[in-house]
Amino acid sequence: MQARQETRNTNTKGVVYRTTCQNPGCGCTFDLRITPETVSLLSGPLACPRCRRHGGMLKPQGRLGDKLFGAKLVFRLTGVAEPRSASDEDDLFETAGSR
Repeated sequence: MQARQETRNTNTKGVVYRTTCQNPGCGCTFDLRITPETVSLLSGPLACPRCRRHGGMLKPQGRLGDKLFGAKLVFRLTGVAEPRSASDEDDLFETAGSR
């Protein structure tokens, strides 16, 4: 009986973030239990346990209940180049046309 009480005490320790992966095609919902020992999870990028995509940041959505919060696992775009300005394209066409 004492083991059950210890299990209950560890289950109520910390806060839970009910998280949904925002990776297109995934949408996995999972719970992150944040305790004083695991608080560093909130400061860095996370990986989704289903799609395994790395680099997601936890974005809080608000309180769902006592010690239960809603959150999204949001990924930022990588490898996207800046759009060229119109003057760059004009210079490119002028150089090609003068040959």
